[in-house]
Amino acid sequence: MKITSKTIIGSILMFIGLSIFFGGSLGGLIPTLIGAWLIYVGVKKYDKGSKTTGVILSIIGVLLVAQSLPFLLGIAFAGVLLYFGWKMINGESAKESSGRTTYMEPNTAPNMKEPMHTSFDQEWEDFLKKK
Repeated sequence: MKITSKTIIGSILMFIGLSIFFGGSLGGLIPTLIGAWLIYVGVKKYDKGSKTTGVILSIIGVLLVAQSLPFLLGIAFAGVLLYFGWKMINGESAKESSGRTTYMEPNTAPNMKEPMHTSFDQEWEDFLKKK
């Protein structure tokens, strides 16, 4: 693997994402799961006719989920950093594979099937023909 600025930045992003992911305790996941389960049970009770019990359980569940919102946002942020870090390290993105021109590292040969001609090339060829 060739070490470029992209792989270095990608490695840094992955390192930060992993440290956030594993540094934040996963204990915050338990109240979130209990809250989601309480919301589910509350909605089921509400549908079956026990409206008061269903609303109370749903409110408790929403409070538990909302309390762990910073934990969930931290996990989501860590996941985003891991994703973009992996994309930067791993190589091509969707734009590069669609045939668009991209930045090339110095001293590398372009992978082109046919030569690219610009107006400068045409003017240069015309100038050489005049000599």
